[in-house]
Amino acid sequence: MRLYIVRHGIAVPHGAPGVAEDERPLTEEGIEKMKLAASGLKKLDVAPELILSSPLPRAEQTAKIVQKALGPKVSLRLTRALSPAGNRDDVYKEMRAHESLEGLMLVGHQPSLGEIAGEIAWGSPDRYLELKKGGAVAIELERLSPIPGGTLLWLLTPSILRQLGS
Repeated sequence: MRLYIVRHGIAVPHGAPGVAEDERPLTEEGIEKMKLAASGLKKLDVAPELILSSPLPRAEQTAKIVQKALGPKVSLRLTRALSPAGNRDDVYKEMRAHESLEGLMLVGHQPSLGEIAGEIAWGSPDRYLELKKGGAVAIELERLSPIPGGTLLWLLTPSILRQLGS
């Protein structure tokens, strides 16, 4: 299985007046930049069959932008496991539930996405990958149990994805 991990785009800042932390949406700039990054993912032939996303607005919006760019065959499902309050074990359980897929995408938040990528690629969440907002990573999974393991294929910054998409 090919696993793609995407961090949500630029969101309303922490502590913005009148906006609860868990309700922060993407900014207009974040939406526009994410559309270009998603187009870059399309040009890279990123082809998940399913996107699992955190249900927080900034991640769900990001997932929908990516889903639209990648085409109608991509399904989207929200899961609390990818929210900031979620945990890696629950994410891995979700991944195992979809082990028959050829491609799966996770959309969520740092630091958990970086910890997931580090644990899968290098065997430890302490070997964390820094994903910028709108950045993405691809990993070829070799196993899903007991803890997923695989080979890092690429890690791309949002600016590279936007350049590919423009």
